[in-house]
Amino acid sequence: MTKGKIRTVLGDIDAKELGFTMAHEHILTRPAGGGEKDNKDHILDDFSKAVQMLDEFKAIGGGAIIEATPESWGRNTIGMYMASKETGVNVVACTGYMNQDSGMTEKEDDLSIDDIAEKMRNDINKGMDNTSVKAGWVKCGASYNHITPNEEKVIRAGARVATETGTCLHSHTSSGTMGLEILEILEEEHFDLSRMILAHIDRFPDLWYHRQLLAKGANLIYDGPGKAKYYPDQLRVDLLKQLVEDGYEDQIMLSNDMGRRSHHSVYGYGPGFNWIKERFLPRLLDEGISQKVIDKFMIENPARIYQMTK
Repeated sequence: MTKGKIRTVLGDIDAKELGFTMAHEHILTRPAGGGEKDNKDHILDDFSKAVQMLDEFKAIGGGAIIEATPESWGRNTIGMYMASKETGVNVVACTGYMNQDSGMTEKEDDLSIDDIAEKMRNDINKGMDNTSVKAGWVKCGASYNHITPNEEKVIRAGARVATETGTCLHSHTSSGTMGLEILEILEEEHFDLSRMILAHIDRFPDLWYHRQLLAKGANLIYDGPGKAKYYPDQLRVDLLKQLVEDGYEDQIMLSNDMGRRSHHSVYGYGPGFNWIKERFLPRLLDEGISQKVIDKFMIENPARIYQMTK
């Protein structure tokens, strides 16, 4: 591994080559195992549509997709490789797990922290799913307002492997909860919190809470813009403006977390990968956030945070 490199599915690239980045997305998924989310809307299994969504993203200047689908949620390693190769869009895949209700089964009950860590290590150093295609970051996660024993094992294993390999660690949060508790576990593991990312955090739009997470050094992804069923984007805009004023612009990234067919324009729904750049970023400019700060959210921060430090 070389410091300053980002590990894409096509191989390592210099961090400055990553480009305009959606920091938490899904292009191909096929969930298996238990969980209430195991339904057709979460199945993104059409390769041609994955290529189409990347082509459309590239056409507006898109450079990279951070693909957040772990093996337990139906990771398609060959599909990611072929879609990236065909379109030229950088795709950065993950190892690890989402959370208890998203693909974990009884088999995880019998795995130790070391067992989980060894699988993560193999995905990063050797290749995922019996291929030579390597993961570029480690994923963990927590349930709504609690952390299960299996989730804690994954968090601890992820911290150890991310430290060892120099990747970042990136956590799913359920409705934005348990961020502080995840960070407390990582502090017990002596993990560098500047290498930690908390996703979906804007689903819990509490300024005090976000400030606490950022003050500990963690990075946040706001990946709900445009999802009006949660609450108006004005809340997200106001939070972002205040956090920038607080001096946290280097610890924030934006995305859309489109893990459902009903999120993707190529499946006949929306908003699609292009919505952030074409709709939300112009609004941020109109609301007083500078282009310099937006470039940090979309280009500079992902390039720094997702690069390997070893």
